[in-house]
Amino acid sequence: MKYLINVFKRGLIQGWYLIFNEFSITFTNFLTTILISYLLWFSVFVFYFSNQFLSYLQDRLDFSIYFKPETSREEIEKIQRIIINFPGVERVEFISHEVALEKFKQESKINPVIERALSELKINPLVDYLIVKAKTSDVYLKISDYLLKSPYNEKIDYISYFENQKVIKRVISFSNYLKIITLGIIVVSWLFAGLIIFNNLYVSISNLKEEIEILQLLGAGNWFIRSPFIFYTLFFSLISYIISIGGLIIFLEKTKSFWPLVLSNFSLYHFVLENFLKLNLIIFGLIIFINLSSTLISIQKHLRL
Repeated sequence: MKYLINVFKRGLIQGWYLIFNEFSITFTNFLTTILISYLLWFSVFVFYFSNQFLSYLQDRLDFSIYFKPETSREEIEKIQRIIINFPGVERVEFISHEVALEKFKQESKINPVIERALSELKINPLVDYLIVKAKTSDVYLKISDYLLKSPYNEKIDYISYFENQKVIKRVISFSNYLKIITLGIIVVSWLFAGLIIFNNLYVSISNLKEEIEILQLLGAGNWFIRSPFIFYTLFFSLISYIISIGGLIIFLEKTKSFWPLVLSNFSLYHFVLENFLKLNLIIFGLIIFINLSSTLISIQKHLRL
């Protein structure tokens, strides 16, 4: 127990002295750790934005069922009652071809050409349709499958879901590529940061090599020699991370009103605030893992402890 206390005490004191005695190296380690911290936060924001953007599109997914002109109002209302009973369906709104024409006229007032063309029409070219609103896009797929396999398929002219689903699939594909690219950047950055810290620790160890050799000759244990470098790594990692968090908080505070303008359901400020402890534990844990791994490998390789 006494040995462990001595190891801890020496590591704590000598590790803190290394912060100032190796200031130029410490400064580089600070910058490297801050950089990797911001890259990790950036990756979190990319994943969050991708998920929120996909959710935004799915919430606004237009699912309309257009019927052939000869389909009677009774048949449409029967289909409406069937769809409303699907699990996950919130509402099913019936739009008659008369109402559809009036809505189209209202929307076309800003375009004189379309408005003139509509006034010259002898008949209503629009058809009756249903607008379906569900909780998730999976429900739309189930409704589409049912209608296409049911006898009512002959009454349906067009389902808007399929075209919109193509857009969703493209967004999902783009989102997945973006996540892969982001992960690739993070992994490369980790390797780069680890290499910098590895080389910096090598220089620090070289500067103290004579002192370390004396300790070895006096019978000092491996952890007695390692401990200052481990505490040094913990110190500069913690200080760097606190600095990076300060910068992040300022950024979030200054931009908290901007992001909802880009996407209504996207708020970095509230996302970080709600998950502050969990996100910081994960990101700081990864930074400690990277920096300590580089430190231990550097000690093991160059001192053969």
